Amino acid sequence: MLVALKPFRAFLAACLLVSALALLLGSAHAGLIAGLCLLILIAGLPHGAFDLYIMAYRYQGQTLSLAIGVYLGLIALTVLVWLFLPLVFLTGFLAYSAYHFGDSDWPGTSLGQKLAWGVSIVGLPCLIASNQVAPLFETITGLPDLSRFTAIAGLLAIPACLLSGLSWMMRRQSQSDQASAQLPTTTASGLLLLCYALACALSGPLAAFACYFACLHGPFHLDRWQKRIAPPSNLGIYALSTLVIGCVGALAFWLPANIDSSASTLAALADQLDSSALEKSVLDDSVLRYTFVALAALTVPHMTLLMLAKR
Repeated sequence: MLVALKPFRAFLAACLLVSALALLLGSAHAGLIAGLCLLILIAGLPHGAFDLYIMAYRYQGQTLSLAIGVYLGLIALTVLVWLFLPLVFLTGFLAYSAYHFGDSDWPGTSLGQKLAWGVSIVGLPCLIASNQVAPLFETITGLPDLSRFTAIAGLLAIPACLLSGLSWMMRRQSQSDQASAQLPTTTASGLLLLCYALACALSGPLAAFACYFACLHGPFHLDRWQKRIAPPSNLGIYALSTLVIGCVGALAFWLPANIDSSASTLAALADQLDSSALEKSVLDDSVLRYTFVALAALTVPHMTLLMLAKR
């Protein structure tokens, strides 16, 4: 059993670390929130930035230029949906992410197993810490009172986790999983979901997701594609990741979230906040908002490209 978890030491260590930090500092500590957003961007963006090499591998000349244009167009379309149809944006982002997580982390397995994993990753935070996730959704969308939406998303995690647990107990094993740098057994998936849930309960939903995205999903995805397409240099990955991080930082400072600090995500996460923390809450909410809007805007073309690349 422990052997099955060996490839995921970074994820497990990250869960322990953020849990300890949350217990020491509090899950709403401004420094911890900023650090988690930075972790998501720095460690998670490179696997999406690798799309540039995937496009260069599949397309040449004018076709490559057209592919890049479509990719950028999908980013712009996602941002427009966020601006004018925020609830549609949030619903689509969560659904798209759930499918992507399952499809990327468990290639070669059944659609049901993929969906069970992806819905568990998205839904567990909503189930375990709905009072913290709802303000996060409100921060991202700018909409008031998404507690019912969050509760529904959390309920979806129950059958998803049961299906994942059933697969774990039956100990099915996919040969394609063993052949790639992916989750090698259903035993590992069950234990990883358990660790994910514990991290969510102890350190908060943002911390748990940051550990998953930065230390499990992103690295495994990037490793698999780097083995298929050996890039001449990683400079493009780092440059694009830096550009996105710079854009998030600039937007947070120049276009702060128009949210009442008394209803901010930090205020909802903490039992008490002093006046200095309340003064910083708008900036912290802005970082949260633009971090996840950036992830969503990149997820749509990222998934579209991967689906085309598998053909």
